[in-house]
Amino acid sequence: MKELVISRHHRHDGEGSCTVLIVEQSSLLIIGTDSHLTDVLGYHSQDLEGRTLKQLIASPEDNPLSGDYASFHQSEKPFSITLRHGRGYFLAANVIVRSAPESARPAPSTPAISIAPKSALPTRNARQAAIEQKRRTAIASTRAMLVHIRESLNQGGLPLEYQSIEALDATESGLRIEVFARLRGLEPDTDSLLTPQNFLPLTERFELSRRLDRKVIRQTVCHLMKHPQLLSELRYCGFNLSLGSIQDTSFPEYIQKLLVASGLEPSALCFELAAHHGVSHPETTRHQCRALRQLGCRVALDGAGGTVESFKLASRLPVDWIKLAPALMRNLHEEPTHQLMIEALQQIARSSGKATIATCIENDISRRRAQSLGIRFIQGTQVGENRALKELISTDNRWQHAGEA
Repeated sequence: MKELVISRHHRHDGEGSCTVLIVEQSSLLIIGTDSHLTDVLGYHSQDLEGRTLKQLIASPEDNPLSGDYASFHQSEKPFSITLRHGRGYFLAANVIVRSAPESARPAPSTPAISIAPKSALPTRNARQAAIEQKRRTAIASTRAMLVHIRESLNQGGLPLEYQSIEALDATESGLRIEVFARLRGLEPDTDSLLTPQNFLPLTERFELSRRLDRKVIRQTVCHLMKHPQLLSELRYCGFNLSLGSIQDTSFPEYIQKLLVASGLEPSALCFELAAHHGVSHPETTRHQCRALRQLGCRVALDGAGGTVESFKLASRLPVDWIKLAPALMRNLHEEPTHQLMIEALQQIARSSGKATIATCIENDISRRRAQSLGIRFIQGTQVGENRALKELISTDNRWQHAGEA
């Protein structure tokens, strides 16, 4: 019988605490022996009774870089592993294995009688072999992408892109942009970029999203510092925050240190929080909004109007900007109710001193509709395509790109 001493790797809920699990030789979990079980793993003792260690540790499909679950038999040898948290996500943990004291050992019980099958397991047929091969291919692909993400975060700059945001009122001058994370393709000799759909789910799943957010923000601030004219006209520089950063209590402190080191005007930075994260984690989202605004930064609710719950967030969450869900403008001509929803969000914005941004404006018709609805800012291909951030420069007070001056 073994004791597993489990502690968290990252600064997060439960950081600084460890918990102990008792494990039988059959891998059956007995009980968490201390009060930190919920803080570290998100479970109560009764949640783990009757479960095996294998059920608690991420499988190769969940985490291709996680160690073999059977490695806990290597007594007294620390190792890293990925565990399933009680809240549904995965966490990196450090595990030390030691022999359980006699007092932790349960009284012997009569073992259950297992009846062996009369015949051996059948040989895999061609269909089973194809399924297994597909599974192995998917694991290998995930492993390769995960390694590529880690290497990209550890190496030089990311190929960031940005999109312009335009004020519909001509009297509102200044530069407004949203910055997007991008990664180079897996093939080193090509110029192709990976889209967020390729890598963001993995960064969330394996607790890399906070590192990615910080790298994108720092790299953008460094670029702005190289171009003083950009800084003088910058009114809005938006960043999408992952759930990891929303839950990261050290994130505001990181931003504060970055602002002090750069001298950047805090109000020029706007952190965009997805509405679905606000719906799922309302208290955490509200706390992070307040902490960032206390620094002087701006906060935006992204995807407002996509769900009924997002209307409540738009009215109650302490944000400065309300970004409309893309579908509201894209299908406005097909769904008359969308106009009523936009008008409701406009009313919320006016009554609470917030500004609205319409996204996915792709043509002049959408632009005119946005203006007629009283929306203050627009964003989309009609305003400008995504461009490489490194190309953004300022010349003679006219925003241009490298090679166009």
